[in-house]
Amino acid sequence: MADDYKPTIDTFLRDVADHKMTGHIDNGAYRHITFSRPGSSVYRFHITTWPGYLCISGDMGCFVFSRLTDMFEFFREKNINPQYWAEKIQATNKHGGHREFSGEYYVDAIKADFEGWDFDSDEQREEAWKAIEDDWDGLLRHADDRDMNHAIREAMEWKCPVTGQEFHDFYEHTLEGYTYHFIWCCRAIRWAIEQYDAATTAVELKEAA
Repeated sequence: MADDYKPTIDTFLRDVADHKMTGHIDNGAYRHITFSRPGSSVYRFHITTWPGYLCISGDMGCFVFSRLTDMFEFFREKNINPQYWAEKIQATNKHGGHREFSGEYYVDAIKADFEGWDFDSDEQREEAWKAIEDDWDGLLRHADDRDMNHAIREAMEWKCPVTGQEFHDFYEHTLEGYTYHFIWCCRAIRWAIEQYDAATTAVELKEAA
């Protein structure tokens, strides 16, 4: 599955390009590690683990997960897995949580339902779509700025003036995506474990030499 979540991996790597790892506690499943740019708190984050839990906290929010005794084992995947990882959240970020109304999903849902409508001609189809754009005054271009419940109600109460068709059962669509901060933190966890594993391997090789 393609990883098209935002922020992208390239954006994230730019954010942490100058980060250094500082270990405070490293005792089995008990860890407290900080990743930050020297002299700056921008994008600084902490990884804290104890048996059964992992907490990421810092400049991009705070999330607590629980699944395995050593949560580093849980997050050692090739790619981030926001859907599965979100199921293991025990505490979510107080500023926005981990899911939010997605204008992109909303527009996709409108288009998907519209594709199921019946039209007598291509001209009627074009006229019907223009009616949506005209009546909603740019809603499809600025959907992210809308309240989700209001946007759903607006869709379900609207009746096409051209064909009389409506967006029935629009509430059944999934209209929430993952927040920018949650995806950033997912990438940070995965990246932090990579840095930790690389440092641990380097120490083990040095000691074995």
